[in-house]
Amino acid sequence: MTKITIVGAGISGLSIAAILPKHYDITIISRNLPGDPDSQEWASPWAGAIWLGMADSSEADQKRQLDAFAYFWNIAARYPESSVKKTDIIDIMDHIPLEKVWYRDKLPGFRILTKDELPEGAPFGVAYTSWIVTPPVFLPWMRNRLEANGVKFKRVNVRALSDLKEMGHDILINATGVGARYLEDVKDMQMTEVRGQTVLVKTNYPKIWTRRGKDYTYHLPRGDGTAIIGGIKEYGSIAKTVDPEIRKDIFRRIQEALPEAFASADPKDFEVIQDIVGIRPQRTGGARIEKEVVDGQKIIHAYGMEGGGYVYSWGMAREVLGLVNEFEFELPYMAPLVSKL
Repeated sequence: MTKITIVGAGISGLSIAAILPKHYDITIISRNLPGDPDSQEWASPWAGAIWLGMADSSEADQKRQLDAFAYFWNIAARYPESSVKKTDIIDIMDHIPLEKVWYRDKLPGFRILTKDELPEGAPFGVAYTSWIVTPPVFLPWMRNRLEANGVKFKRVNVRALSDLKEMGHDILINATGVGARYLEDVKDMQMTEVRGQTVLVKTNYPKIWTRRGKDYTYHLPRGDGTAIIGGIKEYGSIAKTVDPEIRKDIFRRIQEALPEAFASADPKDFEVIQDIVGIRPQRTGGARIEKEVVDGQKIIHAYGMEGGGYVYSWGMAREVLGLVNEFEFELPYMAPLVSKL
């Protein structure tokens, strides 16, 4: 039986574990685990967790995104208790022309917005049906399903991948996200932290609404009468406290975007449930999905997705499965015969 250790219990690690063959002996190790109390030490519980096509994606990234779209779409249909929900989206783009919307005509209900549907000053936008995930529900749900299939979870604070060699696995999968920057024998300095700040509020507005322009403004409804509103991207920042000026600006922007849902920009007029600050991982130059052998340890690296782990999750997991198969079907090395003549 093939023995796999996955480092990282966020959406990437869980997706990989779920897509591997059921007869594998799989252990997920991480400092933080699904179901833990709130912690800003990892990104997955704080994500907005929608599918939004990433602009300027390579063909490989496009495939990963579409694979993830399809897999989560099926989860939404089969397992409503997972929190995954099909939701209509309106996506306003100030600087992205139609020819760069590579996912046009690939998604259900895709259409170009009419001028009457665009907010003032917006040149272009699209609509289609997407999905949204509620991470505090989905991550423990996934863990429970994996444990029911024999996957083990262990709390381990990993200093270096080399320290794990004695676990006796056949293959080690590094799905540590920004942690890859700090592992002593990886030290991937192309990984960086991106600070995000959002607010969880009560609302009955049913659609995902995003505007990608000078600011990145969004409304992400979770289907339970709440929505994440935001947001901000601050590269290289790991500040974990709420910035009151950014908070005020989020309320202003979302009221301007959706006056039919939010009549006032005054923070006191919102039903705030929680302020959220999360640190997202991102990698300069794109994701690292590759295999190597280091000191006899077979390692697959799977981290560094741009923009959001949920958008790529199952697509990356499918690619990792291919790399696992490459390791599994390797022929044993034989030294070349040396003639004695």
